[in-house]
Amino acid sequence: MSEKLLWDRLQVELTERVAGFAGVAGLCIKDLTTGCQVAVNADEEFPTASAIKAPILARMFRLAEAGKLDLSRRVQLTEDLKVPGSGVITYFDDVAELTVRDIAVLMIIVSDNTATNLCIDWATYEGTNALLRELGITRTTLRRKMQDHVAVERGEENLATPAELVQFYEALFRPEKLSRYVCEETIKVLKKRKRSQFAQGLPPDVVLAGKPGGMDNVRTDAGIVYLDRRPYAMCVMTKYGMCLPSEQEQFVAGVARTVHRHMSTLAVTSVHGQGLPPQFRK
Repeated sequence: MSEKLLWDRLQVELTERVAGFAGVAGLCIKDLTTGCQVAVNADEEFPTASAIKAPILARMFRLAEAGKLDLSRRVQLTEDLKVPGSGVITYFDDVAELTVRDIAVLMIIVSDNTATNLCIDWATYEGTNALLRELGITRTTLRRKMQDHVAVERGEENLATPAELVQFYEALFRPEKLSRYVCEETIKVLKKRKRSQFAQGLPPDVVLAGKPGGMDNVRTDAGIVYLDRRPYAMCVMTKYGMCLPSEQEQFVAGVARTVHRHMSTLAVTSVHGQGLPPQFRK
């Protein structure tokens, strides 16, 4: 019962944070040890921004496992393939040659738009969405490539809900519906260091596997926090942001900070809320 009271407290605090955000926000946090969770507007659809790149990555490893995609194949990144916006490939002066795996890594660690569009070509819309449906994820959908402003104007946006992105990351954490290879390889890339809104709110030594994103008036971050004894999946999404981009990011970071304080307390206490000696915190 005492632990439930702490979860109730977290629900109240995060509900107040969401209500105070200048725009629309939603979140979902799930304790991957006990299954306890907190949700606020968790079934609301939000633009994913770059958070959609994590399912694309998982689909690529599914294809590689089936022998349908050679991750070691080298690809020439010619001028006609370049897409403006985030990333580094668009700024290369000379024609570069990278492996399919390295292109996928750039999609995640620097959110490279050129790399992402190539990865979408390999993963395909249908294949990526089919993988999500296999996981019981019905509303998270890849609909367009990066920098496709015509598609945006038509309303063809990449969408997800906070609850479903947490569901996706839980599927990566537990290799049951997806193979161990797909889960481990996807998480390995998602653990690579990158600029993250969650990271701004977490201690620097915490291991995080996830993919953040941001567009005008939109911020999102989702992933797994590998906290000893109490790992958890978390997603925070915003839209209609009426404050500065930095303030939107600080909102997401603030949620991460609040959640981690809660989870860190659970990780070092007994079921009765008493602090455990270090030797019993394994």
